[in-house]
Amino acid sequence: MLRNKNGFTLIELMVALGLSVLVISLVVTFFVTNIKTYKVLNDNAELQFQAQYILNFMSDKMMESEGISLMKNSLNYYSMTAVRAAELELPADKISFRFGDEESENYVFQIVNKNIRYGSGNKDINPTVELGNYVKAMHISLLKNDSLINVKVFKITLFLEKGNQSFEAKQVVCFRNNNSVQ
Repeated sequence: MLRNKNGFTLIELMVALGLSVLVISLVVTFFVTNIKTYKVLNDNAELQFQAQYILNFMSDKMMESEGISLMKNSLNYYSMTAVRAAELELPADKISFRFGDEESENYVFQIVNKNIRYGSGNKDINPTVELGNYVKAMHISLLKNDSLINVKVFKITLFLEKGNQSFEAKQVVCFRNNNSVQ
């Protein structure tokens, strides 16, 4: 005889549990994938913003300047009078741009622990104002064979890195107050 049953059979519960696990695993996979994608896109956007901000600030200061007064990498200072080949990338951790006739009239940019710092004063000062983050390296390349002291136009390249994301930004800069004959 059939009686009225008010419950679920074991098979119905197992099927419902299996479908629930399937739906939950699909939802979790969807969210985990989207969170990872969001992090990658957010890091990339942060690197692009930092690079653009740093290059805009630096190019404004460089265009006001007369020329390069000091450039060094982690090992040594670059000779200011030696002629460099065009398009040769010179890594620089610290670079100073003179904007006047006084010894203390220099804009100084230095990379310290993946942060780029800015200062104004003597070309050898250690700048204290933090300009941007995630800067792994900075390279300077001349657009024609010339010495650093006489250069009028050059290209600056910033290499930024955050986590597994990296970004490279380049900008060509011209010294507007450079009165040397080219």
